[in-house]
Amino acid sequence: GSGNTISSITTDVDDQITAVSGTGVMYKFELVKGSSSFEETISVNATSNSVVYQPTLTLNLAKYDNVLRNIWFELTKQPEFFAVVEDNNGRYWFPGEVNGLTINDGSVFTGAAYTDANGSTLTASGGEPAATREIEVSTTIDAVFSGITFDVV
Repeated sequence: GSGNTISSITTDVDDQITAVSGTGVMYKFELVKGSSSFEETISVNATSNSVVYQPTLTLNLAKYDNVLRNIWFELTKQPEFFAVVEDNNGRYWFPGEVNGLTINDGSVFTGAAYTDANGSTLTASGGEPAATREIEVSTTIDAVFSGITFDVV
């Protein structure tokens, strides 16, 4: 989402996130299957004895229209934003939990032929002190977040 503030995160004994408090709106995108991805790489510097976890989101958003244009514009102008990822197993992850994510690049396309893709792509990444944590969802993902609302796009 954009303009979000995360004020607290609660975890359980397994280090899974059970509650997130803050303010703002998170946009929920229904993605085309097989079109988007979440990846996390680990960079180790033995000389400085440091480790950085680098989450990367690649989003392909279909059906470019004014609503998507406005959200795309909002996300790209933010210095950082937070995201929740639902994987193909129905599990939720919170990449960029500490430092947020930043848009690295993106594009908008309308296609030339009727069968060409119409939408936008965004790539966002971050740098974190620990690996991305899973969100433990006992009822709904919305129930985990307090003060943050989800807006379905």
